[in-house]
Amino acid sequence: MLSAWMIIGLYVDGWSHRYVSNLDSFFNPWHAMLYSGLLAMVAFLTITVGRNARKGLPWRLALPLGHGKTAVGLAIFAMGGMLDMIWHLLFGFEGGIDILFSPSHLLIFTGTALTVSGPLRAAWHRPDGTTPLPFLQRLPMLASVTLLLSMLTFVTMFLHPYENIFDSAWLRKTPTFDSLKFGGLLKKIVIASVVVQTVILMSLVLVILKRWRLPFGSLTLILTFNALLLGFLCRRYLFILLACGTGLASDLLLLLLHPTAGQVWRYRLFAFSVPTLIYAVYFLCLARFMGGVGWSVHLVAGTVLVSGLIGLLISYAVFPPELPGSLAL
Repeated sequence: MLSAWMIIGLYVDGWSHRYVSNLDSFFNPWHAMLYSGLLAMVAFLTITVGRNARKGLPWRLALPLGHGKTAVGLAIFAMGGMLDMIWHLLFGFEGGIDILFSPSHLLIFTGTALTVSGPLRAAWHRPDGTTPLPFLQRLPMLASVTLLLSMLTFVTMFLHPYENIFDSAWLRKTPTFDSLKFGGLLKKIVIASVVVQTVILMSLVLVILKRWRLPFGSLTLILTFNALLLGFLCRRYLFILLACGTGLASDLLLLLLHPTAGQVWRYRLFAFSVPTLIYAVYFLCLARFMGGVGWSVHLVAGTVLVSGLIGLLISYAVFPPELPGSLAL
């Protein structure tokens, strides 16, 4: 999938900014992988438009339904790329969190999000939402959601629990770490990371769950691929296995609860259970494989519960209670 090429290129470029110390030119192999994905997408859409136009379709209908914003996204990406080249020439290369807030990069992120969500928009317009289709037939939509999540994860990685493992005991053993000075602040960062990533993940999952009946393996794909990219970038490979396990467990929950439009409580229970499961396993992983959790049981249990409550709250935004008949008119 060409969209996957763009996202993988983005993570490879992020990896180079983090680990390659001699970046001194815009024209480097890391940028080549990112921008070649853009060129491949432009070529694909151009060929598609040309073929549909030769069939007699008007130009405004030559793009497949839902992909108009994909073309807009590619244009924004290209504009951001040109600005990025100028930006690097004027101000040099970014490092650390600066990468995520460079104006040229923000344009690239916006364009990428619009581009990779094209198959999701296209699938949204098809009248097959309640039909239980096999996994492979849902794969383009699921891949689009996975790539969109990975795009959002990249932009917010500075607030991600897989990146910020300040709650593990290894940090307390670092000679330069002053727990009295920084301990409280780092706890707040981890809690904020749990909150932010729960909002992003559950918003996407509940929206597509409202639209489609997801086949088994959907959540495993979404969580595992996302963790694979982040694990590569942050060198947190253990969390890939964690994400795969929680993805399978989430798919089992979906299979057992079988949410339907007539039983919204099932959606709400699912929305509460998935983030609760993810972060309960996360803290267990820290306790078992990273030397223990440096928090009190009150804070650990409360953080896990908060993630579930956030998922539950999002379910009320996605599935609001019905209005009384007189107000619904």
